[in-house]
Amino acid sequence: MRPAAATHPSNSSSHSQQEPRAANPLLLLPSSRAAKLSLGCPILDRLLSGGLPAASVTEIAGESASGKTQLCLQLALVAPLSPMSSSCLFLHSDLPFPLRRLRGLAPKSRPDLLDHVLVAAAHSTSDLLSLLSRAQHLLTHPNDSPRRLPIRLILLDSIASLFRADFDASPADLRRRSALFFRISAKLKELAHRHQCVVVVTNQVVDVVEGETGNTVEWSSGRRVSPALGLAWANCVNTRLFLTRDADGPNGCSRRRMKVAFAPHLPERACEFAIRRDGVFGVEPSER
Repeated sequence: MRPAAATHPSNSSSHSQQEPRAANPLLLLPSSRAAKLSLGCPILDRLLSGGLPAASVTEIAGESASGKTQLCLQLALVAPLSPMSSSCLFLHSDLPFPLRRLRGLAPKSRPDLLDHVLVAAAHSTSDLLSLLSRAQHLLTHPNDSPRRLPIRLILLDSIASLFRADFDASPADLRRRSALFFRISAKLKELAHRHQCVVVVTNQVVDVVEGETGNTVEWSSGRRVSPALGLAWANCVNTRLFLTRDADGPNGCSRRRMKVAFAPHLPERACEFAIRRDGVFGVEPSER
């Protein structure tokens, strides 16, 4: 916990008026009273005590094909129908954008939901920062597009892809990379808090070398893996959801699990889920 900023006593003679008190950082954490966005499944919503909190940055980490992008597409279509009544800004760094899957998930009776999904490609960290600056205008002036719902959901799929080729392991590059982490996360949190947005960022995983500790570690597909970008990035998000899978499910299918790795408003817990043609859904213990 960060210490509260010091304040001058009210009876100090050095100032003619009391200085404004710094915001309590605990008040910026998601709470049970914060607006939440449903994941489109009551079992997954129960795991998260109602859904993904607004004014917060949630990371969904997992290996390739673990369900990260599927969840993002589902959230994009749930947002207009939710109490938040929101459009979505979907920023993607992995090409191509899965438009066919998005259309397949949209209800046949509501093709208009696709009109509330704004898609933009980020090919580099500079692209991303530019898009986030433009997003500020979109969120501040929702009446510029009266036929579209206000944007209260921002999806970034994925953060790790932007750092694959531009950085090496030199101390100078590691410092530059960490500085970019904090710059990107500061902008995401600013948008989240100022506009009461739900912000979701996906992340890939890397294999854990024996003896490495500190970051979140889980078993997935028989490997010990950890979210990419290390502890520097882990400190940039409020909540981390970890998607894992193994091959001991029924009929040889993968058994998938969503775990709350850390969150300021949730205990560490998990549930199983399945990816179906019509979306991502939690699995009750009796259904396994």
